[in-house]
Amino acid sequence: MERIAAMSSRVRPLFIALALLSAVAIAHSQQTPAPAPQATAPEAAAQAPEPAAAAPDAADEARRATVLATYEGGQVTVADLEDTLGRQSPFMRQRYKDPEELTKLLDKTTRFALLADEAERRGFGKSDQVDQAVKQNAVQLLMKREFDEKLSPESIAEEEVSSYYQEHLDEYQRPATRRASHILVATAEEAKALLKEATEADLRGFRKLAREHTLDDATKLRGGDLRYFDDKGQLRGEDVASIPKAIAKAVFALEKVGDVAPKPIKIEGGYSIVKLTGNRPSVSRDKEQATETIRVRLWRTRRQDAIESFVAGLKAQHKPSVKAELMDAIVLEEGPAVSGPGIPKDFPGSKPPELIPQEPTEAAGEPGAAAPEAR
Repeated sequence: MERIAAMSSRVRPLFIALALLSAVAIAHSQQTPAPAPQATAPEAAAQAPEPAAAAPDAADEARRATVLATYEGGQVTVADLEDTLGRQSPFMRQRYKDPEELTKLLDKTTRFALLADEAERRGFGKSDQVDQAVKQNAVQLLMKREFDEKLSPESIAEEEVSSYYQEHLDEYQRPATRRASHILVATAEEAKALLKEATEADLRGFRKLAREHTLDDATKLRGGDLRYFDDKGQLRGEDVASIPKAIAKAVFALEKVGDVAPKPIKIEGGYSIVKLTGNRPSVSRDKEQATETIRVRLWRTRRQDAIESFVAGLKAQHKPSVKAELMDAIVLEEGPAVSGPGIPKDFPGSKPPELIPQEPTEAAGEPGAAAPEAR
């Protein structure tokens, strides 16, 4: 690193000199010469056409070829630094107007060149991993040039945004909804006898009670879950109320999730004990508020459609033939068992294979085992 730092100190004067030369060249190019008198038609005809001067291109090539840093076996040029800058966003490039920041970038570029050359000398450039990384980067560049630079959220017309908003109005204008579970029993006496236990139970315990006691066959297997509904008892996506109004009124009177209505609710078919299990506030977003979200959603869909169409064209052109029936020849090596926070218990490799058949537990064989909560 001392060598690189010393190199940087030698390069700094050269770089500043180059910057001054560039400034002089720009100033010179901005001096507008006095207009020459117009030649007459005969004079113009007599003048032989001169080829366009190639000096600016040659001068620019010479400028980009200027060596900013050297090391044994390689060098870093103005072109290397400019290409590095060109790969950054316009916002990030602004910081390199500071000569000190630009010098730091030169140091980093030289450091990277040293490492890249060393990796090449050791043969890493010919590894399968490098080949795969090159292909992945090439595909990313193809995606950028073919799709991302041609399609953008801004390319979505205002009419498309308005149409989507109206077709999906329930996503942007939605009343407050609540979720509840209930236990339906036949008589008030049964309900009162069960109310204390139901009030003290957590959600898991309440659903267990529902599977054991409820008369509501529609919700029995899901532990009495009524799903989300509004204050009129209407489930989302339905045009008519499905939940008894008395239950809806009682649920919306509860203050916090986990509360149980203080007394059983008389409905058709018996008495219901109700527990609040979820709360979703109302949603109200006008088109202006939702526009950017809609544009991005439509753009992603259009971009994906364009990619699928592009790939379909490649398949039609190159006619790939896939022999899936031969995949049995693939050997998958068993990796070491993995475990830890965030690793699902059934994640592949999270535990060794069971060699001895296990007897099903009571919970596993229970017909009313809790199902995933509907959303």
